[in-house]
Amino acid sequence: MKIMVINPNSSIAMTEHIAHVLNKIKGCDMELTVTHTPDVPPAIESAYDEALCVPGVLKLIEKANREGYDAAILACFSDPGLEACREISNILVTGIEETSMHVAAMMGAKFSILTMNQERVPAKVREGRRFKLEHSMASARPLGMSVAETDSEPERAREQIMRVARQAVECDGAEVIILGCAGMAGYAEGISEELGITCIDPTSVTLKITEALVAAGVKHAKRGFFATPPSIRRAAVTTKKAAK
Repeated sequence: MKIMVINPNSSIAMTEHIAHVLNKIKGCDMELTVTHTPDVPPAIESAYDEALCVPGVLKLIEKANREGYDAAILACFSDPGLEACREISNILVTGIEETSMHVAAMMGAKFSILTMNQERVPAKVREGRRFKLEHSMASARPLGMSVAETDSEPERAREQIMRVARQAVECDGAEVIILGCAGMAGYAEGISEELGITCIDPTSVTLKITEALVAAGVKHAKRGFFATPPSIRRAAVTTKKAAK
């Protein structure tokens, strides 16, 4: 089984951090590639950053399809370009935000998302509605740290995660906490036990869900919502005719 994990930002340090965490939990028969998108922001902290990353992400999805991968994962808690990726892909594409939010809704009555800054809170609330999970979502709370800081300052990040997670549990009624950034990969350990809740590391959970879906032969439908774009279909027909 071959799976490509795409860090949509350009941070090599974060890419290596994600790879370190995922290589410890991947299946023994899995060939795992963790890569990043060059020439884009080193962190995704706004809709603008997301938009800049999408073209590079699409190129990596095309590469995964050409090189025989079984699935690709978008390792960013905003799933930049996820729908477009599925349109152009014949292999399974998953995003850590969509996947972890649906898993969280299964694991408890209410979940809270820990996001980076206050400005991103409305986006997380909106995405809960988009996934039809607003009744399962207790809150979105900011850590007050940048994406780069969560990766470079692990001890401070762990302290902030614990503090804000405790607020979500005690004030918002959260039973499940989602660490809403790929830069927090590997930080879930210990939080569940101390707070008596379930803590989800989206990147790790999405890898195992994706692995299971590939093994079960399940991928997104190519009819309707994720149908191949007409321009790509026309180009394929033209190429086929020219080759005859």
